[in-house]
Amino acid sequence: MRYVFKEEMIKIFIFTYVLLVLSLVTFIGYLLWFSIFNFERVRDVNCQKKNGIYKLYIMVPLLNEENTIFSYVNDLINELDLVDQTIIPNIILIDDASDDRTLENIYKLQDMTRHLRPNVYVLDRHFPNAQQGKGAALNYGLSLISQMDDEFDKQHIIVGIVDADGFISAKHITDVIGAFENNPVGMVQTAVSMNKPENNWLSRMQDIEFLGANSFMQESRNRLGEAIASGNGQFITLDMAEAVGWGNSLLEDFEFTVRGLFKDYRALFLPTAIVYQEAVEKLRPLLRQRIRWCEGSMQCLFKYGVRIMTSPKINTGVKVDMTLFLFLPFFSMLLNFANISSILVQITNIFSRKPIPVLIVFTTVIVFTLIIWFYMALEYYRNTNNLSVLKCVWRAWQCIIYNVILSFIPYAALGYLLKGRSTWDKTAHAQ
Repeated sequence: MRYVFKEEMIKIFIFTYVLLVLSLVTFIGYLLWFSIFNFERVRDVNCQKKNGIYKLYIMVPLLNEENTIFSYVNDLINELDLVDQTIIPNIILIDDASDDRTLENIYKLQDMTRHLRPNVYVLDRHFPNAQQGKGAALNYGLSLISQMDDEFDKQHIIVGIVDADGFISAKHITDVIGAFENNPVGMVQTAVSMNKPENNWLSRMQDIEFLGANSFMQESRNRLGEAIASGNGQFITLDMAEAVGWGNSLLEDFEFTVRGLFKDYRALFLPTAIVYQEAVEKLRPLLRQRIRWCEGSMQCLFKYGVRIMTSPKINTGVKVDMTLFLFLPFFSMLLNFANISSILVQITNIFSRKPIPVLIVFTTVIVFTLIIWFYMALEYYRNTNNLSVLKCVWRAWQCIIYNVILSFIPYAALGYLLKGRSTWDKTAHAQ
């Protein structure tokens, strides 16, 4: 009996220390990744608009958005009226079988804006094809663009995606077209920010998440040679859009990026152009949104993981980055167990052994974590106009807590995936 007990204790000891090593290796790996990419970022992108004539189609998918039509969508149309004269603006409003007054309001808005430069097209989707996800709605809009008799070549027709709660200024739209004019890419992705970040704590955290951490990562990907589409603020040449098309995963923007890579199309991140969107201000809908994104990432791993790692058209740096991105939810699940075990062991050591080494370990981890998010704060500061450095740093350090909360999302996403639940759970917009 004593022998069996001793054997079980040895197994627990080995398992615990395997988790500790996993936690340590992951943390060191993250530090190395951060150190490398911090010095390999590309922020300066040539986006000076020249004299080339471009035709722009912005697609806005709409599902039960009656409250956003006369605010965000109207503002976007008025902003398109102000873009550079070398850009011919169009907007396609795609109603995905809404059961409120969205379609009615779209037609009213179309009549109200006939005097402006943008041509406003309205598409009305019907069941059984409607409400099959954002990708299906975008493909429907793309079919209209492809059928139009146009004298422009497909490299000079740009298709943009802006969500129903999105807004991008005329200046930044012009910069996006300038980025196409000066760089041989099929896609340009803008930065993303929250339009009312001061509303509450979750709004502030999402703002630094997108405009700080995500922008930091995307600038690193510029160096690798491939940015990742973020859905909102995604601009593509018609040539790429027709060749690639949108898939049916719950993370359609990443899937689009991957499918483009397989066909030799490259993407660029333009940090100085920003699309603004609503933050998700309540925890439950935020968790639903992130579970959907996470499940979509898992879908892409099983569908494209092997092809990404073996494709001769994708360079090694992009392969490593995308593979790590797709495995991140699974690493997160393991790492949560490892970190919790590590913390428990270290706390036990404080009371059973000399506390000094334990405190050194804890202090080291905390200091390096704060340093990493200090750099995210600097990125955030560069992208905002009205916040001090100290406020950006304080907000960035709070984002550590925010990320701890979100770190448990992969468990729910994996559960939904195993149950075969993959419906599009649309995020509602407040305005």
